[in-house]
Amino acid sequence: NTFRRLDSLGTADLEDLLAVEGIGDIVAESILLWFDEDENQKLLAKFRKHGVWPEDVKRVGGSLAGKSFVITGTLTSMGRDEAADKIRAFGGVFQSSVGNDTDYLVTGENVGASKLVKARKLGTKIINEKQLLDLLKH
Repeated sequence: NTFRRLDSLGTADLEDLLAVEGIGDIVAESILLWFDEDENQKLLAKFRKHGVWPEDVKRVGGSLAGKSFVITGTLTSMGRDEAADKIRAFGGVFQSSVGNDTDYLVTGENVGASKLVKARKLGTKIINEKQLLDLLKH
């Protein structure tokens, strides 16, 4: 299991990271903690904004253009990487943690309480997997 894009690494869970040869508990936890830090998310956003992070051509336009998404829990219809790819294909942005710039928190099974609490506090729209699939159809 490898990560071809930094976005994919940022959306990986502990199980995904531990499946990579040479990554153990300490490194996996460090990666998760790094991507969960608001300051690091801001840094990555600055990279994207200033062209340090090449934009996927498919991200321009699309029904989800300019909308940002975070997933919490396990989706039943697809894996997290596949969901992230579909969101990007429709012009959306996939994030690993909820922030002021997050438009949607998508909830699957076994939802992470901290993301849910933060989304509610920030007024982020919370949708379920079916609602995400509906958005991806348009």
